[in-house]
Amino acid sequence: MAQSTQTKKKGKFRTNVILTFIVISFVSLSATGFVSITFVDLIGNFTMDQSSLALQTQIETNMEKTAQKTALVINQKLASAQGMVEAAAAELEALFDTSSTYANREFFYNALFENDTIAPDPADNHYDADYGLNVSWTYSSWFHRSYDSTDYTDYETAESDKLGRVSNMDYIFKSIRDQVDFRWLYIAFADDGLFINYPGSLLDFPGYDPRVEYWYTTIADGNGDTVYVDPYYDEFDNVLLISIGKLVYSDGIPLAVISGDITISDIQEKVIDVSVLDSGYAFLLNSLGEIVAHPEVDDTAYLAGLPYLLDVEEDDTTTDPLTENDMDTIRDVLTGTSGSLRYTRTGNESILVFTPVGKGGYICVISVPLHEVLEALPPLEARIALANEQAASFILFVTIGGIMIAGIVAVSVANTITGPLQYLMDLATRNAAARIRDEPLDAAELQVDQSYISKDDEIGELARAFQGMLDTIREDDE
Repeated sequence: MAQSTQTKKKGKFRTNVILTFIVISFVSLSATGFVSITFVDLIGNFTMDQSSLALQTQIETNMEKTAQKTALVINQKLASAQGMVEAAAAELEALFDTSSTYANREFFYNALFENDTIAPDPADNHYDADYGLNVSWTYSSWFHRSYDSTDYTDYETAESDKLGRVSNMDYIFKSIRDQVDFRWLYIAFADDGLFINYPGSLLDFPGYDPRVEYWYTTIADGNGDTVYVDPYYDEFDNVLLISIGKLVYSDGIPLAVISGDITISDIQEKVIDVSVLDSGYAFLLNSLGEIVAHPEVDDTAYLAGLPYLLDVEEDDTTTDPLTENDMDTIRDVLTGTSGSLRYTRTGNESILVFTPVGKGGYICVISVPLHEVLEALPPLEARIALANEQAASFILFVTIGGIMIAGIVAVSVANTITGPLQYLMDLATRNAAARIRDEPLDAAELQVDQSYISKDDEIGELARAFQGMLDTIREDDE
């Protein structure tokens, strides 16, 4: 009975050692695995959040670059046109300088371009479908409100020097138009309103005085600086134009306004053709926030003037519409480089990026719905989730593997500890049983295995102490 109890205790001790080792390993490995999986999940969520912000930031950066490139294209076109107008202004001033040596040139009254019965017209006079009338690329035409086809020669006689001098500008105008696509180039004299128009053509507006026109007064108010006139519909051929002009002086007295017209359709195409993602679009504003080009604004809308951006983009049904404060922010970009803001239109939050063109006070703007920016997130989130799942599976596999290895190690360690104890306990049991039965002791039973005695650890000390006890028993028996 005692032997059975001892064996049970020995088995219980061995089991306790194994279980203790496994429990400690299980708890530590499970805690490590749980912390690792939690950390992976947190990293995944953080990565997705940061990816969303990074994606939006990258899209805004790309939008800003696109706006700047578009602005640069417009700037280069306007800068080239401005340079040509300023060069023509310098030539006009030189023509009317008292030291000028230019020879007077042939000139043509405007009616001659459409009515051959009055007098010979320029040799290259021809019909141009783009203008819808006869034009000449060699000569300009002159017009004065006080004269018509019955008495125009009177003005030519009285102002032959003036007309002869200014006709030399035809060479400049032709050279300019070969480089920059001006629709019209013209001069309006300050003293009497003489109007010189290139290409030469009919101006069929009796009583027309250019000095009272918006473009003239705007340019004249520039006092010699180059002025960009906001887009307007030309009353002659009903196209939207941008005028670039300069007031020219002669001996300190205003001589004339010289100006050139660029059709806004050319600039509109450069702006409206810009596309970002699926439905992102670009538009062009002037310094007041009025629309010069916008994909939703038809050409006929400009007949009443330039529409204000809020009248097109504002949406009172949304919670965060474009506001007047936003318009102030957009206009303020003229003193900086670029800017951005968020607003909601038709239920869609959008990113708005804007940058100054650098000429004429224009602002290039690009708008992109936010949901299109974020469309790249679901695939990204799926990839991150898959990576998290794979990482979690790996951690779980390592944890389970670690627990299994811990069990094997636990059994090995338990056997290392309990094996010698069991051997000594069995040896002691056999000797005790022999003495109880008063049997002679076997010499082998009084000798501890040398492999245990030789150990240099606690097991070795226990074995040597046990051997000492057996030696005492042997001496008693002897």
